[in-house]
Amino acid sequence: MPDAIPHAALARAVRAAFGASAHVVSTRPLAGDASSRRYVRLDLAGGAAPATAVAMLLRGSRFTLGSDEIGGGPAADGELPFVNVARYLAARGLPVPAVYHDASAADDLVLIEDVGDTTLWAAATSAPERAPALFEAAVDLLVALQVAGARHPDPSCHAFRQRFERHLARWELGHFVEHGIETRHGRELPPDERAALLAALDPVSEPFAAAEPVLAHRDFMAWNIHVQDGRLRLIDFQDALLAPDAYDLGALLTDRTTAMLVDPALEAVLLERFRRGRAAAGLPVAGDLEARYRACVLQRALKVIGRFYFLEVVQGKPGYLAYLPGVYAVARRMLAALPDGGVLRARLAVHVPELGAGT
Repeated sequence: MPDAIPHAALARAVRAAFGASAHVVSTRPLAGDASSRRYVRLDLAGGAAPATAVAMLLRGSRFTLGSDEIGGGPAADGELPFVNVARYLAARGLPVPAVYHDASAADDLVLIEDVGDTTLWAAATSAPERAPALFEAAVDLLVALQVAGARHPDPSCHAFRQRFERHLARWELGHFVEHGIETRHGRELPPDERAALLAALDPVSEPFAAAEPVLAHRDFMAWNIHVQDGRLRLIDFQDALLAPDAYDLGALLTDRTTAMLVDPALEAVLLERFRRGRAAAGLPVAGDLEARYRACVLQRALKVIGRFYFLEVVQGKPGYLAYLPGVYAVARRMLAALPDGGVLRARLAVHVPELGAGT
């Protein structure tokens, strides 16, 4: 049974945000995601209220909007990561939803601007001829995010206090082994076999140690970018941190079923657009971008495989395993492009046959 909508708390937040005469006319639950948060669209009237707003419901913990992996609990200042990062990004002109009212402490909710229901993915699939232009705009938005982080580092922003470094990359590879292999097959690997597999995967984490980090969204994909009135809007940025420059780019161009819209030819065009955009902003990309991109994409794909098994099998959230064929295809393509990737692919295919050659 779905959790009840907290109507009294929503009414308080709306009055606090828009004045005593502002009120909720109706509520409409929105589709959720892999996290514990819920969303409700509010139809509003009175005061200075817009026609609609969205409430993010935190389900009893005011700190559920942080990452599961990096510990999304309270920061030293006690502020929600979402609210904190939103303030930084908005101040740099990035197209994030306005935070109308933070009622996380009192009522476990945050009232934010409604950016509509049309994701970049939905816009591109409904009009495939627009897909290249939409993804070009998303690459430009990513460049703007990285440039803002380079030019305006801010230690008061949570994103600048944490880094997606090698330890976390290895943790996520361990998550893949634990759930993408062990949960999938219903048994733990022998300790020696598990250790050998993690050692074989360790080179995939190298970019997270060697690359100069940039400000990263961490889940910069076509489902976390909306298209509203011809403008891209960025959501789900609460896990922003410092990461390799290719990480968000890989998420954008290779997530889930993105290959239906971004084929290798368009992928190459978009990689070059990213490189030129950074150079035009005075922040040229250093070193071998393509090598970092391949490693970051493979690391993320393996993490996602483990994550989807965890969500569906361990947490009982149905539907995630249906995305895996596309994720397996991404991982196979990256393994084929890596030096000595065939050796790693053969080792992985023992446990995950979908990663083997010819599958």
